[in-house]
Amino acid sequence: MPSLTDPQLTAHDPASAGSRRRDPGEVARPAPRVVAACALIVVVFTAIRTWVAAAGWFYWDDLILHGKAAAHRFPDPGFLLADHDGHLMPGGMALAWVAAHVAPLDFRLPLVQIAVLQLIAGAALARMLWVLLRGRPVLLVPLVLALAIPLGLPAATWWASAVNSLPMAAAMAWAVASTIRLAETGRRRNAVGAVLATAVGLLFVEKAVLVPVVAAAVLWCWWWTGRSERGHDRGQHSDHHDDEVGSREPLGAAAPTWTAVWRSTRWMWAGQAVLLVGWAAVFASTVGRAGGGEVDSDSDGPGPGLWALIDKTYRLAVGPTLAGGPWRWERWHPGPPIAEPPALAVVAGALLCASVLAWSLLTRERTGPAWAFAAVYPLASVLMVAVGRFGPDTAAEIVQTLRYHADSAIVLAAVLAMALAAPRRDGPLPRAAARWEGWALAGLVVVVVSSSSISTATYREVWAEQPSRDYVLPLVDALRARDAPMLQADVPPEVLLPVTAPAHRLASVLAGVPGLPPIGSWTTEPVVVDAAGRLHPADVVPGRTLGQGPEPGCGHRIDAGGTRIGLDGPLLGRDWVLRVNYLAARDGTVEVRLDEGDRVEVPVTAGLATVFVRVEGSGTGVTFTPGEGLGELCIGSGPVGVLVPR
Repeated sequence: MPSLTDPQLTAHDPASAGSRRRDPGEVARPAPRVVAACALIVVVFTAIRTWVAAAGWFYWDDLILHGKAAAHRFPDPGFLLADHDGHLMPGGMALAWVAAHVAPLDFRLPLVQIAVLQLIAGAALARMLWVLLRGRPVLLVPLVLALAIPLGLPAATWWASAVNSLPMAAAMAWAVASTIRLAETGRRRNAVGAVLATAVGLLFVEKAVLVPVVAAAVLWCWWWTGRSERGHDRGQHSDHHDDEVGSREPLGAAAPTWTAVWRSTRWMWAGQAVLLVGWAAVFASTVGRAGGGEVDSDSDGPGPGLWALIDKTYRLAVGPTLAGGPWRWERWHPGPPIAEPPALAVVAGALLCASVLAWSLLTRERTGPAWAFAAVYPLASVLMVAVGRFGPDTAAEIVQTLRYHADSAIVLAAVLAMALAAPRRDGPLPRAAARWEGWALAGLVVVVVSSSSISTATYREVWAEQPSRDYVLPLVDALRARDAPMLQADVPPEVLLPVTAPAHRLASVLAGVPGLPPIGSWTTEPVVVDAAGRLHPADVVPGRTLGQGPEPGCGHRIDAGGTRIGLDGPLLGRDWVLRVNYLAARDGTVEVRLDEGDRVEVPVTAGLATVFVRVEGSGTGVTFTPGEGLGELCIGSGPVGVLVPR
């Protein structure tokens, strides 16, 4: 087996022949075979994750975003900068608007968006690794591992999460690469690229404030691991260098001082600071809070809840994925899949982590700080969850959904790349030893990818269970065969819980879908929808009743200024359906309202007829106010209650 840095596969590297010294800012010219391998890997894993995403459908926030987007004819600032559950995400809102107006509730368009974002994120990751490893083929190792492990799988296959996490991953990888190149070359375009990457990330999720933090940490670790002059000196005189697995190429010059690095990057950091301050002002004025959770004012703080988050993050979420776990997923609708690794997966993750760490610390110089940064980085996500989500109604298992830790894959890839590039403690390996190390590294990749394929397949099986799809698609087909208006109703809790109001209403979920009858506050043909999306003719089961009026042949005569008709008992505050039996002199409208509630305008037709009206509120009576020009209107006795199938 050829070494992962075989000269035949390595980019045209002047230093590999020992003929001249390399400029510290020079990166190997692209080797076509390595570039092709990177492209193939990114495309393959994009296809895999798109295949997983295709097994799902619109889920939870997807439907909420669809309803919000469909309600806006144009993507105006009020919509783009809207508070979505504590998130400021104008870029994601724009993508949701496109989907809602180009192909409403057609999941093929979100799939295309997911695939494109995944390709961009994968390409940015490959660029980052190319910069950190100077174009060596060994960069394929962290590239494959970062894309294969399930750490980023849930976030990349749920549309609402993908439009946040994938742009952030791309922004983080691009900013890291541009920051390193800026330190090497001092070229302004790299400073602009790093700042623009952060700006793009912030358009999609507020967590992108961590992008400059990660870029700064990787820059320092890159400088620290490469500052050993002894490593450079022995690299210059080695005949075996090109067969080593990743060891940093000879620079031909002493490593730059930190002062020189700072001078090369300081204006970029100033730009990042200005950007973050400006974004913070916009966030404070539009959202002003972090996350969708509510803090219990009687609580002394997260307390043991924070420790539960930390424990589950490392032991059950991030840790097992390092070995390709968790292999097993659980789901309780309407929640998302959560990682439920068996003990073997937990142990496998810990052993792999310990093995890689031992290899790095024993064979490579100055890699300890980089691994320390990778170890503590998931705490940033834990703290964000604790602040923004961890309330009395939030379980610690939320971190086991993995979507909050997707960006950790970028950090782990960067740290592994720096470890592979770091100078060896004992000098270059002989050719035979280097080949054995290459075989070991290739074996590790095979094991992790094989393990990850199990987790990916089992995740897809669980993700394919989509009550929203099983409910909405048959309902859309049934409604397209219906002419009469549809009464507003709540979707089943397996689709959206009432806490998402008003997004859990039919009118919001089905907004913008062509060919459907109006969904609103009245109908002449009441139906109820079952959990499978089927329509059933319905009638009102009375909770209260409008009494018979005093006028024979008319009942209650409605005055031009409105008439209140008493019920036979009080109604509590909620949604009610009123069956209105009326006699109208001509076509027109009438307003209907409970004592405590909003007015509902209902059309009436000349003659004797019945209309079913959905009203919200409470009270002991109903007020009817005829529209202008309606003329004589009589209201008969009728029930007020809830709809049930006949």
